[in-house]
Amino acid sequence: MFMLPGHGTTAVNTYDRETYGAEKVFPDAAACGFVDPQFYPVDPDIGRFDYYFGQAAPIDQKPGTTGALDALADAMVRPPQDAKENATNPPVFTYFGQFADHDLTANTDRESGISIIDVPQITPLDRDRVRAQVQNLRAGALNLDSVYGGGPLVGPFAQKLQDALRFHGDAARLWVGTVSDAGFGNVRPPHDIGRDVLRLRDLLRRGLVSEDELRALPADLRDLFVNPDGSIRVQRAILGDMRNDENLAVSQFHLAWVRLHNTIVIEARDHPERYPDAPVNDRDGLFQWARRMTTWHYQWLLLHVFLPQLCDPDTLDDIRRHGPRLYDRFFARNTPTRPDLMPMPLEFSVAAFRFGHSMARDAYDWSDRFGRPEEDALLPRAGFAELFRFTGGASSPMPLPGGGNAPSLPAHWPIDWQRFVEGPKSATPDRATRRIDSNLALPVNDLVNDDPSEHGVLRHLARRNLRRGYLFGLPSAQGCLDALEADLGLHHARLSAGDLLDGPTGDAVHAGGFDAATPLWFYVLKEAEMLGDGQKLGPLGTRLVAETLTGIIGNDPHSFWKQAPGGKDWTPDQGVTPGDVVIRDMASLMRAAGTMD
Repeated sequence: MFMLPGHGTTAVNTYDRETYGAEKVFPDAAACGFVDPQFYPVDPDIGRFDYYFGQAAPIDQKPGTTGALDALADAMVRPPQDAKENATNPPVFTYFGQFADHDLTANTDRESGISIIDVPQITPLDRDRVRAQVQNLRAGALNLDSVYGGGPLVGPFAQKLQDALRFHGDAARLWVGTVSDAGFGNVRPPHDIGRDVLRLRDLLRRGLVSEDELRALPADLRDLFVNPDGSIRVQRAILGDMRNDENLAVSQFHLAWVRLHNTIVIEARDHPERYPDAPVNDRDGLFQWARRMTTWHYQWLLLHVFLPQLCDPDTLDDIRRHGPRLYDRFFARNTPTRPDLMPMPLEFSVAAFRFGHSMARDAYDWSDRFGRPEEDALLPRAGFAELFRFTGGASSPMPLPGGGNAPSLPAHWPIDWQRFVEGPKSATPDRATRRIDSNLALPVNDLVNDDPSEHGVLRHLARRNLRRGYLFGLPSAQGCLDALEADLGLHHARLSAGDLLDGPTGDAVHAGGFDAATPLWFYVLKEAEMLGDGQKLGPLGTRLVAETLTGIIGNDPHSFWKQAPGGKDWTPDQGVTPGDVVIRDMASLMRAAGTMD
């Protein structure tokens, strides 16, 4: 399924007017996922959300709770203080998490239908109403459909965009976008111009879409591709999930997977003796084979690199030894109608997997143009705001220093992945994530590409997260811990009231009564701060994140656990090794993709 970028994300033609009839499509903003049963029944062919702990108590619902949550959100945002804010995790993991989130889930952060948070006071929704009216516009599987497209009920325009993802000269490969010469040279490595994602400019050049066709789209879609003055937004990214162009870091990470697919195709053709199951003379068959290989490597890295890097080792070891008991029970209660759909727990999607928001930095040592050595750089760092300007969704996308806008990413702006995968050194703290804690960088609460909104909520990430969790009636952290003990006999270390009241957020926690019933997202961050030294998630955060990712892969009939030789014991050296590179960590991923020497 093609997902559109920005706040209020929807699916392109998820309910296509020609197919389903205009009378069944009430306002476009509500048609994709927030379906009122009196007008249109919930579609069984779209993924579903539910609660891990549907009987657990939420935080207190009282008149002042919205204001108390906003006060807590404001207390979480602080200017940079000192080196103690730096973790030892390489920055790539911030954007690996965002990429995986976009692959898994969409529809819990949209300002439409029943999910409205930009209001003076939040009234929590009944959980049964959330279950009935909020659907996952992703399949819920870790299947890289954010890269390849695909999904239920795709309309004709979305299908055209999806078809365009495959390279017009070789249908076995994906189409890579090219950078624009801005007069400042290229960032190296690699030594080619395929350093951008596919953009609308490329489709227009090939005649795959026309300007007249774009201007004739329904208004909600037309505005994505056509500027208010009638000009075409040629910088708009064409991706399986266009949210992967929200910022330049996740866009460049997306590009790495596109390039990896292509190097796998080339590797199979160059060495057919190594890969006898690769149909090298059948472009469609080779495309599907390369997609499967790329997806298996992605899933393996999530389980064996991403989770160990960021999770509590004891809790993760328990999940590995005993299996994802929590998710397996959840799956049994929410058995999907189709094997490619995985049910999605709201405690994961709306709270726990948003821990990466605290890892984002104010600025990065991005490349030799925007980092070290500073005397040779155009700017000493790449600021967080700059990463949002060099996207197709910016108000003035791809700005050039002398004025005007490039049609694609300027050639001096691609990332130097070496700086993002190696981890920090003593002199380079900006080659690390910030700690996973209750302290967020200032820029994440002024998201420049999002709607300023009437009440200023939508650009303020901490307010959005806390309000959305309250609206959806998420269980409190204590409710989750109680349910884990009662239902599965799983006992986890708990934060005390003193822990929760510690630090700059303590007054806001106390004023809201959140030391007794804590918003889940805040607790996951505070738990990492107090029990994981800000380097790793604590026990509850790890349980929710690792159970979900492991359970989705374990229950997906197309995953490497189910399909690869050896099942869950499959390793990347049994997969594809482009240029003899075995993809075992983030550095080898980038080398295999050709995005790093």
